[in-house]
Amino acid sequence: NRDPEMATFRRIHTGLCILGALSLAAAQKQNCSNATAGDVAKMNAYWCRAMTMDCFATMPAHAFKGFTKSCVANFDGTAIQGITAEQIKEMPGDSFAGWQSNIEYMGPACAGFTETQAGNMTEYACGAMGIDCFTAMKSDAYAGFTKECVGNWRDNELGGSVTAKDLAKMSPSAVAGLNDHDVSSWGVECAGFRKSQLQGMSDEACVALTPDCLGSISNKTCSGFLESKSVTCQGIYSMCGPNAGTPGIECVVRVDLEHGILSE
Repeated sequence: NRDPEMATFRRIHTGLCILGALSLAAAQKQNCSNATAGDVAKMNAYWCRAMTMDCFATMPAHAFKGFTKSCVANFDGTAIQGITAEQIKEMPGDSFAGWQSNIEYMGPACAGFTETQAGNMTEYACGAMGIDCFTAMKSDAYAGFTKECVGNWRDNELGGSVTAKDLAKMSPSAVAGLNDHDVSSWGVECAGFRKSQLQGMSDEACVALTPDCLGSISNKTCSGFLESKSVTCQGIYSMCGPNAGTPGIECVVRVDLEHGILSE
């Protein structure tokens, strides 16, 4: 006993809703492509949260200069996959303090990270970064990471993604935040370590360094372990360097008691 008129009304209403949503999406895309930094700076939390992947993808890079910390905190995780590296590098450094778990969806766009931006990231956001982001990042951005940020990096997310050049850019205080999970899979990339970085490395990181890692560090740089305040890290010095673990020339002295002759 369904009312035919009511069924017709519902179909029309549904159709109008669909058309309305499509029109809204089209309008938003059009507005995003014409956005300026001034427009973006005026956006409230609702509109920041409502931004779509298409909106980000069509927005001019210069408009990203207008994003604020509070707006970034409301970005939808899946939507930010539309952001490019060129757009990211235009964002103000202090806006990066707004990233939350949503940064987990950031991949190739991380190539746009700057030193200042990385330095403003919270511990929580640092813990959400994925391997795709680390792989894409430029070495200069690593100079901005803090000890607190590094201490919250996901376990084993760095394996195969960090290079010697990346490590060389990190500050000694940031290296002090590395733990055993961070360094346990590193090999030749450890050639990027600097003496001052090794001086402040944590005990757990020191003992987790692999033979391949230690063998790639120069003898001069290895002396940083000797200057560490940690006895544990000081003990790593004997295993550090290209020639570490190579048997030396042993001189064995034998005494011929019968003839009183010493032989080597």
